[in-house]
Amino acid sequence: MTRIKTMNKIRLNLEHCFGITKLSQELNFEGENAILIYSPNGLMKTSFAKTLQLYGQEKADKVKDVVADVAGNIDIKDEHGNVISPELIYVSNCEESDSETPKNITSFLADSALKQEYDDILKILSEKQKNLFKDISKYARSTDIISEFVRTFCESKPSLFYSKFEEVMAQITGCQTCYDFKYNSIFDKDGKVKAFIDANHVDLKDYSNKYQTILQSSKLFRQKNGKTFGTYQASELSKSVADNAFFEVSHKIVLGDGKTTINSADSLAKLISNELSGILNDVAVKKAFEKIDKKASANESLRQFKEIIESQPALVDKLLDYDNFHKEVWRGYFAKFKDKAVDLLTAYQEAKPTLDSVLQQAAGQRTDWEKIISIFNRRFSVPFEVKIKNQTDLLLNKEAAALSFEYSTQAGQKAVESKVLEEVVLSKGELRAFYTLQLLFAIEKMKHDGDQEHILVFDDISDSFDYKNKYAIVEYLCDLKDDARFKMIILTHNFDFYRTISSRLKVKRNSTYMAYKDANDEIKFHQAEYLREPFKLIKSNADKPEFFIALIPLVRNLVEYSKDISANPSKLEYIELTSCLHVKNETESLKVSDIAQIVSNNINVDVRRLPTANTGCNIKEYIYNTAEVLCGQPTLDEIHIENKIVFAAAIRLKAEDYMISKLKRVMPPKDFNIFYNRITSNQTSALTKKFEELCSPNNDIQLLIKEVNLITPENIHLNSFMFEPLIDMSVWRLKKLFQDTNTQLV
Repeated sequence: MTRIKTMNKIRLNLEHCFGITKLSQELNFEGENAILIYSPNGLMKTSFAKTLQLYGQEKADKVKDVVADVAGNIDIKDEHGNVISPELIYVSNCEESDSETPKNITSFLADSALKQEYDDILKILSEKQKNLFKDISKYARSTDIISEFVRTFCESKPSLFYSKFEEVMAQITGCQTCYDFKYNSIFDKDGKVKAFIDANHVDLKDYSNKYQTILQSSKLFRQKNGKTFGTYQASELSKSVADNAFFEVSHKIVLGDGKTTINSADSLAKLISNELSGILNDVAVKKAFEKIDKKASANESLRQFKEIIESQPALVDKLLDYDNFHKEVWRGYFAKFKDKAVDLLTAYQEAKPTLDSVLQQAAGQRTDWEKIISIFNRRFSVPFEVKIKNQTDLLLNKEAAALSFEYSTQAGQKAVESKVLEEVVLSKGELRAFYTLQLLFAIEKMKHDGDQEHILVFDDISDSFDYKNKYAIVEYLCDLKDDARFKMIILTHNFDFYRTISSRLKVKRNSTYMAYKDANDEIKFHQAEYLREPFKLIKSNADKPEFFIALIPLVRNLVEYSKDISANPSKLEYIELTSCLHVKNETESLKVSDIAQIVSNNINVDVRRLPTANTGCNIKEYIYNTAEVLCGQPTLDEIHIENKIVFAAAIRLKAEDYMISKLKRVMPPKDFNIFYNRITSNQTSALTKKFEELCSPNNDIQLLIKEVNLITPENIHLNSFMFEPLIDMSVWRLKKLFQDTNTQLV
């Protein structure tokens, strides 16, 4: 194992790694234990985390470009050129389990490696169990056959399943009968059949005795030396020769009397029918059955039971020893589907030593788990308290530690227990807690590796947490940052969280990155922007068209919040700035120079620095032209908010221009002016409503304008100075929407 000391840099070279075509980047940990990477949704974050996760699990061979079907190439070294050992990299995503089957989350408490080993065995056994019991279910015509086995042999305790299954399999003989009747007609959950048998034991015994007596006189049905050839055996024999192949090759059946010979399937079927009819029509047998029939007929729920014993009277003797017969039926099922039953048994017996070892190791981790759970309960605000309980293990029927979630209710604490055999059904909140606990434990376990450094990769660790719990995560990351044994790479697509982490962890500027894709489809990182004073950045670049346009909604908000806009000159400034973002009566007459002067007046910037060279240019056309220029650029940075504001403003103006022109065609001028001049807020929405009402747009146009309403507001108004949504928004979606409005809204 490569022991990393004072690791200051990580050099990553990735090619064909899922969505990453190429990434060559040096991450700088110099004087720092944390690296922050912001990546917009869909750019690289998931591919990056998945690649490092598979590398850390020594599964680098599974990394590939899925679309092109090209094997991935992963090269991860420190600043000295040493290959970083996979075992030193741990990737956490608290939305997903480390297991390949995240839906089967057992409550078994162990570190991720042990739990993975346990869950992998459980998965294999569960699949084999499912295959076996699917066949039994079909044959027995029962939809809940697994729970029936548990009820019959395991005292309704699922944890006893495998040990009892092993016992039953040991009892199967080579001549095991598999009875063919609907399982629940005899072995009903309500116990009505057993109650009837117990209550009418004398009459049933009398019927069975009379039936067996007359049976002995049959030349076909016989008992000898403890062996029985009854109606069931006769039926099975009849089925086996039904195609006449046996008889057509000159074989024949000679009965025990030495006289009766059967030469065809029809002859056998006729003999069975005659013999059975003779028995059932015996006066004594019929009289005995009538007693039973009368009592059973009085209970509708026993109808199927009565039909079975009427057609298979030999079963009555078996039913008198109900419990033993119940188990005999199950042995018959396993004998009939022997291959799958043996497959399950063998897999279980082979797994037992491993399972026992896993349980023993897990038991030794309990103290550490108690520490972790204490941290979680103290820091995280969730509607439940996590506890450790003793649980009977599912596979070995031994005591094992498991998670328990106790909810606070008006009636007090309520524990949520597992109610199914194969899996514990956890709520989303419980599941997230479960994964977070796994992460915390994994890190605590790494602390036992002495001074060995580890690389921890956190993939959107805070995602879907509320703010209070986000700060709990931040608090924990702060603790880790002070521990020299850990180098953290924190990935997020949430810019608010990115800024929070940067501030709370005091991460140095040269260790904060923002991901983007260049013209060659290569992923690259540049140093963070907008972490502090984003509006100062926009102001300092106000001489550039896109930055100047980006200042318009900002200055509009400043005027609105800092001045009395009910009186001039502020009122006029507010109206004119609004007319840059909505098509108003003033929009067509506004020049770039007019807006430049308002901007200069309110944010103390020299008007000469602003784009006023073409003083005759209309502001709306200026915004359109700037958007067109951006569309023509070979690449657009996913991050830069000024470009997004330009697109959003142009999109909205295009949409309003289009709807106004259409409404003017279908409305009398007076009516339109009254409607238009009464709009004081949410203009785009008001125009959309009237446009849909009067213009009957086709579906494509309607959907396009709905998208304009959905996307543009927050982008134009900066969400009252919260600019983070702008960074998270894809510039490519805005560019596409602008191009669509340009071509369709004409």
